[in-house]
Amino acid sequence: MGAQVSKIEDSIHDIYKKTWPQAWYLAPSFLASLGALGYVGYAFAQNKPVPSSPNVSFLHLLGVAGGFGISFWITAVHGRAVQRMLTRHEFATVQSHLSTVYFSSSAVLASLSLGTFLLRHPFKTWSKEAMYLGTALIAALAAAEVNSIVLNPLVTNLMLDRNNIEFLQAAKTSEDIERLVQDDHKYRNINNKFNLFHSVSMISGLVYHGIQWYHLYFLADRCLVL
Repeated sequence: MGAQVSKIEDSIHDIYKKTWPQAWYLAPSFLASLGALGYVGYAFAQNKPVPSSPNVSFLHLLGVAGGFGISFWITAVHGRAVQRMLTRHEFATVQSHLSTVYFSSSAVLASLSLGTFLLRHPFKTWSKEAMYLGTALIAALAAAEVNSIVLNPLVTNLMLDRNNIEFLQAAKTSEDIERLVQDDHKYRNINNKFNLFHSVSMISGLVYHGIQWYHLYFLADRCLVL
């Protein structure tokens, strides 16, 4: 059964690579992030709260549960485990593909949380309590969108440029990398930019993850005692 599923996945991936345009603005990750903003814009434009329903509650919980789950996995589990098993360049390749899916998924999930919140609590009706959560959800969506649309493509391109120089210079050890940093002006500039924007991306990801903790606590505070 597993082999059949793997063959289906491989076939879908091959078809995708052959047929999908290479334009960045048609990439699924970009369109997903753009769709997330569109959904929040629609919810923001509503002036009257929609009736409470299981569907709205389910989408809201899906947003926070999914956002917390994937951000916890990436932040606390995946990076440390994979980094020990792969080489420097293998790890970079895996991260470049995974981060695209992660950040666009984060944006979609953040939009579900914020959009459903706005449907139930339109901006003009926010109380002081609603303002705290609403502001946090806006910050979470902003962090996810900045990472998805701006920082992730930038960091990935810088990483690939850096890897190409390392490959051409046959730099494999930490001593080789240090030599490149000292002697190669182009490599040093790329490496500095990568470190800067990667740090900003990490901070943005931690902001997103921290807000998921706050959101969970906010909801738990309003649940019945188990």
